[in-house]
Amino acid sequence: MYKKSQVGKNAKIDAKNNIPGINDKNPSQFEQELMAMARHEARQVTSKFGPELEKLNGKHKPLLKDYERISKDYDAHSAKIERSEPSVELSRGKYYVLMFLFVLGEIPMNSLAFAVFGESQIFTWVMALGVAVAIPWIAHAIGILLKRGSTPWWKSGIGVGALFVLTIAGLSAIGYVRVQYLGDLSDAGAVGSFGSSKFIGASFVGLNLVILAAATLCSYFAHDQDPMLEHLHRRTNQLNKSMRSIEGKHNEILTEQQEKISRIHQEAQELIYHYRKINQRERPDHTKPLSFEKEHEIDVDFENQENGKDKLNATTALRRSQAPNK
Repeated sequence: MYKKSQVGKNAKIDAKNNIPGINDKNPSQFEQELMAMARHEARQVTSKFGPELEKLNGKHKPLLKDYERISKDYDAHSAKIERSEPSVELSRGKYYVLMFLFVLGEIPMNSLAFAVFGESQIFTWVMALGVAVAIPWIAHAIGILLKRGSTPWWKSGIGVGALFVLTIAGLSAIGYVRVQYLGDLSDAGAVGSFGSSKFIGASFVGLNLVILAAATLCSYFAHDQDPMLEHLHRRTNQLNKSMRSIEGKHNEILTEQQEKISRIHQEAQELIYHYRKINQRERPDHTKPLSFEKEHEIDVDFENQENGKDKLNATTALRRSQAPNK
């Protein structure tokens, strides 16, 4: 861009040469040059931000298509079951945290039982970890079976009963091994007596059953009776969150781009205003040329930058359009 002193100098020269003419509708060559420089700077701005905007647009389009498709399935299924929101008392995040804590709580208790085999410490901890993961996982399945049930009820009842029996049998076996190990420690004087080792072993089994029951309740309260509704609700939320993240980044970059272009346009307009003021003042009759009535605009070429002028607000628009149906 020219400095104001240079603009004023050119304005005086043009005024002496009667440029632009009084009745000339086209701007002077110098004004056109100023705007060409402004457009060039604006194109440099779009070239800088364009690739990132295109990248974000490329990520947003498939997510939007998936969101629209799944939203239709969600609406149809909601209308079918006459319910649009899953009925859960425990959020998915809290559920995962609690299950993780249950696994952590099981590991040290089970490692004590497997130490009786006299294997290496790593092998002992691997076996303990396997059981520690299995118990909450079984509780996860039991909770879902109890929540969703089946028709007739005895079909899911058989599954729940079988899991309970197998789990309790497995915990009892682990408890027996633990008692034998504690008995050996008792003989070595590490614990008070073999009788106390039985009590301690039974206590560990009881703790395992408490964890099983607690994990089952967590699973029960963290799932909905309708698995399809739960899946569609979770999937739409995931897509919605991903789209909002992309839209936020896209719109932030686009806003910065627009601010830079607006600043370039403002600077160009100020220089043109300064040019016209000096030009008119330096004319013998101080007459205002007809072309000075015309305003200049920076028309940046966005053909190679898809959606280069528009913010991404598809998530908000979809949410509003679907609000009456939900």
